[in-house]
Parts: sequence; structure tokens; C-alpha cells
Amino acid sequence: MRAASIAPGSTRQLSGSWILLGLLGGVLLALFYRSLDPHQVLFANDAPLGFLKAENNRMPGRFAGTWRDLVWLGGEGAAASPNITMVLATLLPPVAYLKIYAPFSLLFLGFSAWLFFRQLNFNPMVCVLGGVAAGLNAHFFSIACWGLGNWNLSAGCTFLAMAALYAKSIPKFWEKAVLAGLAVGMGVMEGYDVGAILSVYLGIFIIFRTFNDDVPFGRRVVNAFVAQTLVVLFAAIIAFHTMKTLIETQVEGVAAMGQDAETKQARWHAATQWSLPKMETLQVLVPGLFGYRLNGNITETNRTSAYWGLIGQDARVAELGSDDPNVRSNVISGLGLPGNYLTALDTPDRLSRTQGVLAVTRKSGIYWRYSGSGECAGIMVSLLAFFGLANFFRKDRPYSKSERIAVGYWGAVALFSLLASWGRFGFVYQLLYKLPYFSTIRNPIKFMHPFHIAWLILAAYGMEVLYRRYLRGPEKSDSSFLPHHLQLWWGKVTGFDRRWTIFMLVLAGVAVAGGALLWDNKGALIRYMEEQNFAAGFAKGMSTFCLQRVGTFLVFLIAGLVAIAAIISGAWAGSRNKWAWGTLGVLIIFDLARADLPWIHYFDYTEKYELNPVVQFLLDKPWEHRVIGKLEPRGPGSGIQPGFGSLYFFWLQNDFPYHNIQALDFSQASHMPDIDRLYLKAFELKGADIQSTDLRPAVRLWELTNTRYLLGSANAVDYLNQRADPVHQAFRLQKHFDVRNKPGIQIPADIGDYTAVTGPKGQFAIIENTRALPRAKLYSNWRTPPNDAAALEILASQDFEPWDTVLLATNVPVPQPTAGPGADPGTVVITDYHPKHVRMEADAKTPAVLLLNDHTCPDWRVRIDGTLAPVLCCNYIMRGVYVTPGHHVVEWEFSPSLKSLYVSVSAIVIGILLAGYLILTRAPVATPVALESPAIPAPIRPPAPTRPPNTAPPTRPPNATAPTGPPAVANQAKGQRGNGKAKGRK
Repeated sequence: MRAASIAPGSTRQLSGSWILLGLLGGVLLALFYRSLDPHQVLFANDAPLGFLKAENNRMPGRFAGTWRDLVWLGGEGAAASPNITMVLATLLPPVAYLKIYAPFSLLFLGFSAWLFFRQLNFNPMVCVLGGVAAGLNAHFFSIACWGLGNWNLSAGCTFLAMAALYAKSIPKFWEKAVLAGLAVGMGVMEGYDVGAILSVYLGIFIIFRTFNDDVPFGRRVVNAFVAQTLVVLFAAIIAFHTMKTLIETQVEGVAAMGQDAETKQARWHAATQWSLPKMETLQVLVPGLFGYRLNGNITETNRTSAYWGLIGQDARVAELGSDDPNVRSNVISGLGLPGNYLTALDTPDRLSRTQGVLAVTRKSGIYWRYSGSGECAGIMVSLLAFFGLANFFRKDRPYSKSERIAVGYWGAVALFSLLASWGRFGFVYQLLYKLPYFSTIRNPIKFMHPFHIAWLILAAYGMEVLYRRYLRGPEKSDSSFLPHHLQLWWGKVTGFDRRWTIFMLVLAGVAVAGGALLWDNKGALIRYMEEQNFAAGFAKGMSTFCLQRVGTFLVFLIAGLVAIAAIISGAWAGSRNKWAWGTLGVLIIFDLARADLPWIHYFDYTEKYELNPVVQFLLDKPWEHRVIGKLEPRGPGSGIQPGFGSLYFFWLQNDFPYHNIQALDFSQASHMPDIDRLYLKAFELKGADIQSTDLRPAVRLWELTNTRYLLGSANAVDYLNQRADPVHQAFRLQKHFDVRNKPGIQIPADIGDYTAVTGPKGQFAIIENTRALPRAKLYSNWRTPPNDAAALEILASQDFEPWDTVLLATNVPVPQPTAGPGADPGTVVITDYHPKHVRMEADAKTPAVLLLNDHTCPDWRVRIDGTLAPVLCCNYIMRGVYVTPGHHVVEWEFSPSLKSLYVSVSAIVIGILLAGYLILTRAPVATPVALESPAIPAPIRPPAPTRPPNTAPPTRPPNATAPTGPPAVANQAKGQRGNGKAKGRK
């Protein structure tokens, strides 16, 4: 084997970066071409345009803390980290950000992978194709199209950290470790728990990397310790701001994050809901085998590509369909549902129970399935990964010792990560779950991130072996006609090449047999889809789509097998190797591009976010009221009118934040603080049937939380007045509306293509709750319950009058009220309202407590006439302040500590200075040195002389030493050896 064919930093290698940027950038531009349309933006489930446009998410203000004022009662969110994503969000307006963020994250990932392969001294085309495979990998691509490009940036930072540890242009070990630590920390800042998972793998990689150095064992131990220490230290420093805010907002005060055995067991279902079923591992090879997007997220008329697998399914769904009646009964009782739901499940077979299961999921809110990402690594990439692994066992080893260990390490990483991603369907995650704080990580399928990183690295090693053994030597083709050449080659091939070819033929045979078996059992497949809640006709179309994916897979599989066979037969060796690189590149790009296309979802944001009469009505001083579309926050549906819940949920995630409308509902709250959980529990509805359930707890919750408007059935007004508030009759109909297609839309693509149209006979309505407390109110009378439990009991009691009395926590320094029971406390008006700053003017006629019906938090400060005053905890969860009689200007300011931000920014500055220092003092690049490795025989030369008769063959200089680290391939066209020493920084 030869060492570096092209020295890092040389002009020839630099061109590889331009090839990568041109190739990957061009493909991404072709795939995301609709970003050039000024009205089109890319769908992002986790960060939609409305979310980005909301005032509480505007940058750069979020660096100084985040206050989520638009959902629930408000609450502290994770402060923005000084990472790549937030820098982009600061520099770009929301529309431009959504247009470029997904392709940018993929380009960053591809470039980072290319840089890592470059540090391994792989052939330039191996580095380029490895980077392309990373940037187009369907796992990372679908994640980017789901709005989670930050996970891709985290994976890219992992590649950068490994590149730093291998970089020969950085001579000092501590410099490598510091840069690697900063990259790891940036990955944690981007990916949160994904970054944490990848950082653990990186820590193990450091041990592997340092113990493979060609130095004495004692030195290796010291290097490993120093490297781990520096990496952990600088990763912790740069990610300090992120870790601090995440702990404060996602862990502290959240009982579900407890580490006792009982709490962890109770969280098992939620923590493992997004597990990868074993059978769906086939998605790594066959894109679309189980479908792509969820049915509701497909905008095309033909929706047969809908996902029908089990990712995101609550484990109780399968139990509801069980043939064991005791299992079904346990689930129904555990969900607190009445017996009629169990009766609907008492049928002879699984198919007949489908509608009963559906009814339970709708009532309880548990997921049947929920997925927004794919796992396809590509057929060509997977064949190359298998080839790289197979060469690990090869007797005439194509790897150096350190490379062989690396291939074994990445093979073990891929296997372990895959087993862990199975979650509740396997045993590995059950063991991991017992580790401290492991239960705080949601979704075992996140272990597919390290799997795909390892798989890409193995594929790069496979391509490198193809180059070393079969492409860099002289031409070996026995015939210009490829089939004839392969026939002649097969007659004389032996050893590993023959065994590998037989393996490929067996693989093709198994794939064809599997496809034929699936075709033969199409009827059973359709029946299974019907059991999974798909209509018979739709299931038939979905099964056809599935079989088409299998057929396309077989075409690419055979093409890939032929391409590899052509390479190892020597058909494209020597000067013809451009055919090999071109074929591999075409297969990788077209294979992954066709797997990626279904994940791309654009929409016209001017049309999607067009104002409707309901939103326009709620826009009037939105800080003075909240709105709700369900009986309870986090309830399973609209709770008032079936069918309205989906559109309301869309408004909640898009239109409401886009226009800064505050809602009591929230779309998700995976880590709810105990104070909120207990507060909600005090007002939860006890029954399962709205006709027999006492609705007064819900009405009291709306009253206490300034929930002034309800969206639901127009018939609900009389029902609520009679059943929920017969004393005050507080509910009034404000405006009728119906749900219609938006103008110009004949066939709605998704729920966002519907709008509200007002009319006197509309079946839906905006209902006003006239008993809802105002957002701010003065009280001349207050009480101090003995503890929080007593406070909740009083608030929920129908005997308590929240308009007359406010409850204070026991630890607040407020004198006893002096005014009489019916005294007029005065008035207060909000003059300026922003998420992190509220200004109001109060005219108090008596000593009073000013109640602000927003969530309390220790980071809020209040000033009365410019003077700091103690913040009171009122009504268990709200905040307030004591005021004396007279006119006062009261200003609230959300001001969390910024010390952690300063620490992270300082680490970033250190990283920039260190990188600049290394660039400015980089040693001049020496002439590339090609060294023979005894592990790999030199290619057989043809009998004709290749150099002038009087020219002596090059020999190794006496002072030359073998290179350290994974050697790469020599480019025989550049085969001169140099013995000069590089001058510069030592």
C-alpha cells in the first residue's frame, strides 16, 4: 500500500473541495430548486414559518433568554445557543432561512465528511463521493426536510472533530484535542440529545484513535487521558450555555425526569415510542418500502406513498388489537375509558377490531403512527460498506494495521447503533435504559444517527480498497466489451474476489426471491394495511407502490453489483478508472436522489398564512385574552366538535404564532414541569363521555387563565351555559363561521388549504367566555393558603370566587389586606406587551396585589416606578406584585443570567483564534511521499518497461520514516518520492 497520494493542502487536493461543492451543491440546487421561487418555502414540522415569525423567537433577542408567551400560560424556553443555526437565523429573515437551511445543513454535512476522509488520506475521488453520499443520505436528507437540520449540523461537527484528531497539518496533540472538543461542543449545541449521543461515540473514538498511534504503550495511555480531558473540557465550555438552559427548562422541576426505578418504568412507553421495528431496518436498503410521509403530510393527489409502518406507534395500540381480552381490558382501564370502548374491541379477529382501536386512539390521543424521516443509506453506499467490512477478513489485507482496527471499530459502531435503535423491539435499549439519566433521552431511533455515520465511513473504506487493489494499477481489460471481459475474468478469478462475487450473486438471488415472495403475498399485505387503519382501496394502491419500490431497488442493486464486479475484474483499471468513478458517482447520486425526492415539501406561504376572519378577530389586542379549541389543554381532539381539531391544530402551530395570538393549548410538552402538571391535574375532567362529565373544572381553568375565547361548535353555547355554568350563563356567541377550501384551491393538499368563512348559519363559532379574568387585575383582598396543595384545592373549589380574592404563596412578604371585602382596588391597564417586557399603569385606590395572569418564573423582575420590587407567586402559578395606593408605572422584565452565554462565546473566540493561528503558522507542504507497505503487494507491472533504461528505480531515503495514522493511496501518476523536511512551526 502507498501513503498519501496527494499531500494535504496541495493544489490538486484543494480541487477536490471544489469538485465536492460543485457536485453536491449542484444536486442540492436541483432538488431544492423551488427555493428560488420568492413565494415558496420548505415545510418544517419542528420550526414552521409561523414559529420563526413569532415575536418570542426573533433573533438576536433569544440569546438573552426565551419566554414562550404564545402557548399555555407562557414559560421559559431554551435560550438560543451561539451556534451555526442561530447565527443563520440571526442573519437571515425567516422566509430566506427556511429556503436555504435544509440544503445548507446537508452541504455542511457533506463537506465535513469530505474533510474527514481527506485527513484519512483517501483518494480524492473517494473523499468527494463520500461527501456526496453523506450530503444525500436519505436519513439526513429527510431530517433536514422535517425542519431538523440542526441534527445534520451536529453530525457534521462530529466529522470535523474526528478530522481534527487525524489532521497532520496540526502537529501538536493538544491543539488537535482542543479543536476536537470545540467541534464536539458545537455538535451538542446543535443537536441537544443527539449531540450528546454522538459525543459519547466520539469519546470512545478518541480512545481508539490514540491507542492506534505508533508510540510506546505508556505514551498512548497518557495521550488518551489528555485527549479525553481536553475534549470534554472544551466541549463543556463551549456548550455550557446550552447545557445550563436545557437543564433549567427540561430537567429541573420535572418529575418525569426522575431516576428512581418507578419513574423510569412509568416513562418507558413514552421514551421508546419512536423505536425502529426490526423489519423496517430494510429501509436502509429499500427506500419507500414502508412508505414515506404520513398521509396527512402528502400534498400530491396520489397518496399511495403514505407511511404504513410502526414508527411512532404507542405500544398500547398493538395491545388494543391483541387476541387476548385481558390485555385489551388492561389498556382500556389504564386509559380510564368507559366499557363501551372495550365492547367495540370484543370481535373475532384483528381486522374487525380496527375501528374500535381507532376510536380509542382518537379519544385518548395516543399515536397510531408518526414518522417524518427515512432511513435509506443507498444501495450503492451499502454495497460499498459491505465490501469495506468484507475486506476486514481478507487474508491479503488491503488495510494497514490501524486501518483494519478502524474498520472493525466502525463495524461494531454500526451494529451496536442499529440494535439500540430498535428500542422496545430489541434487548440492547432495555439494558441502556437502566443507565443513569439515559431515560431522559427520547426516541431510540436517534441511534440511527451514529449508524449512518459509521455506515458512510465503512463505504468510504470500501471505495478506498477498490482504488488500491483494482483501479490504480495498469489496465487489465481482456476485452473492450464489458460482458465478454467479465466472462473471461470469471474463468480465472480465485480467492477473495471469487468469494465476494458469489456473495453478490447470492445477495441478488435473495433480493429477487424476497420480491417474488412479497408479490405472491400481496393479498396478505393489503389485509395487514387494512388492519393498520387504511381503507381497502387505498391499501391496494399502497401495496402496489411498495412492490414498485422493491422493483426499483432490484434495478439499482443489479446495477451496483455489475459496477463493483467490473471494478474488481480490472475492466476500469489504470487510465480507464474515470469510468469507475463516473459509474459510482452516477449510481450514488441517482439512487439517493430518487430516495430523497418524496421528502421535499414546498408551499406558498403567502397563501398558507393568508388571514381568515377568525384569526383577524383574535388579532385585536391578543395579549388581553387567550383562546382554546379543546375542553382541556393537551386534550385528544377539539373536544367540542369532531373534525375541527385538525384545522385548529394547524392554526395553533402556524397562524397563531405567525400573528402572535396567545392560546391556552400547546401542541406538545414532552417535559412538563411539575408545577404545570399539578395545576392541570387540579382541573382535569374526570369522565370519558362529554354527556355525563362535569365540565365545571374546565370552565374554572378558563376563568383563572384569562381564556376568553373558545373555538368550536356553534351549538356549544347553550350546552356550556346549561351544563358548565348554569349560575352565570357566561358564554356568548360572537361570530359564526364555516370551514371551506381557500380561494382558488379545488382539491386541498393538506389541512392548511382550508380556511374559515363567516356566515350567519355557520356550524362553528367564536364563543366568548365573559367570566374569564382579565390579563391584569388589582385585588384589595388576598389570602395565603398553608401550602401549594391547599392553594390548588381552593382554586378548584366552586365556592371560591377568583374575581374577589387572589391567593398568595406562603413565602411572599406582603402585609395583611386592610380594605373591606367589597372595596374597590382600582384599575390597571397594559400599555405595552412583549414576550420579555410588559409595561402597565395602575391606579390603586387601596393597598393592592396586582395579578398578572402569566406564568411565574424566578427570572422575571418587576419595577414599580423604576424601583425593584419582590415578585409574588399568585394563584399557585401566576405572578404578581404588591402596590400601594396611587398611580404607578409597573414594568416587568425577563432577565435570566447571561454568564453561561459569555462562557460559550469565549470558547468560540478561543476556537477562532486557535484556528487562525494554525492557518497562519502552517508549515509549507512537503513533496508528497509514497511509501510501500509490506501488507499489500505492489500491483503487477506489465512486461514493457515504464521508465528509461538508465533510470534507477526510486528508493526510500535513509532518513525516511513510515507515516503514522491511517495511510492512504499513492497516485502513481505522481509517484515521485521526496526526502525534504518541512520547515515551519514545530
